[in-house]
Amino acid sequence: MKTALTTTLALLMLFTLTNAQDLQATKGSEFWNQLYDPPFQNPKEIPASNPLRKELFNQLRPKLEKIAKQPLLFKGKLKAYRNWAMFMGEGLDQNNNPVVYDEFESTSVLALWLRTTDGWKLVDYDGGSTDAYFVIWPEQFGTPVELIKSW
Repeated sequence: MKTALTTTLALLMLFTLTNAQDLQATKGSEFWNQLYDPPFQNPKEIPASNPLRKELFNQLRPKLEKIAKQPLLFKGKLKAYRNWAMFMGEGLDQNNNPVVYDEFESTSVLALWLRTTDGWKLVDYDGGSTDAYFVIWPEQFGTPVELIKSW
């Protein structure tokens, strides 16, 4: 019985490994293009007319509205480079006034996104920060230094 179970388990593992997808990023493959050939070859401002800007802010908005305890709009620069995007600016209330975050009495908003094979994902964000903690993002998340320096 033990031998039959061991044989069955070994065959199942062999079948699984044989049929597993090859996820190696071979240059020119679809997987490579999704990971390494995004549309932003240089740090570039994403204009307000670009639907990506709305998509990214829609990921950030609920997180910061929870902190601000009110609906928010965003004003500032949203830049993308390779498969990363970074926002630096302010959250605004419905009257276009900067929202002050209680903890540090600051209006600043920072956010970082990564484009993955599943789409853009919010990696880190902060409302009300008074220091430039984004300088650790290259070490912490692998964010390109060029994106950070583009500010």
